[in-house]
Amino acid sequence: MIFSHDIPDGAKLYFGKKAKIKREIEHIASEVFENEEYEEIVSPYFSYHQLEALNEKELIRFTDKENRTLALRGDSSIDIIRIVLKRLKSEAKKWFYIQPVFRAPSTEINQIGAEYLEGDLVEVLNTNLNIFKRLNKHYPLIISHIQIPQIVCELTDLSLDDIKHMRVYKFKEKWLKELVKIDNKDINLKLFPKEIAKHLKEMIELAKKTNYDIILAPLYVANLKYYTGIFYRFINNNEIIAKGGEYKVEGIKSSGFSIYTDNLLKDIDG
Repeated sequence: MIFSHDIPDGAKLYFGKKAKIKREIEHIASEVFENEEYEEIVSPYFSYHQLEALNEKELIRFTDKENRTLALRGDSSIDIIRIVLKRLKSEAKKWFYIQPVFRAPSTEINQIGAEYLEGDLVEVLNTNLNIFKRLNKHYPLIISHIQIPQIVCELTDLSLDDIKHMRVYKFKEKWLKELVKIDNKDINLKLFPKEIAKHLKEMIELAKKTNYDIILAPLYVANLKYYTGIFYRFINNNEIIAKGGEYKVEGIKSSGFSIYTDNLLKDIDG
């Protein structure tokens, strides 16, 4: 039985103190973005292109009046870059958003995010850090590379599922066992195949450019389909507070991040 006061599982309700803190978080983030010369954008709730970002089972899908498949926005990055490039044709390169995304069957995820066309990931990461500094928050930062697990599969008999679930009993190669142990930037690159060493070097260089304690996780398998290089996660109690990375849209290499407002709010308000 559905009562008149029920809300769907996964939907969000804010009131009183929690609503106030949420608004304050978003205001602080907006100030940081504006100080760093980001333009604000609010993209449509409906999209034709979400399959480029997420798997079909994650999307809330239906059809338009011409029977074309569309979905509730499940990810903001792809649509925002496309809109800026194809519809707005703006010269601005730096954009931020404060809006929810939706996942099947009825989950609402509030996000604060930024996209930097042709932008450097170090600068994007520093913007993310500046927001956390304003909020007096310090979270573990984990850096990975989308290409490394794929290359491991090519060089071994492992599947991505083996790597994702860390079935270490299948890890036979000496260099692969060493790869599992990596957690900081003090790495002997000569231990690894050149295809992997190249990407490890990129991760190390990013870590050295960032004035922050960083954990390296080269074998982490990401769910987002559009990352092309390095990506990162801020974690708190096994929940993602923010994540970002490098990607390409319409052939343009860009960088961006999203803060998971609800997880951040939970940490701040308890």
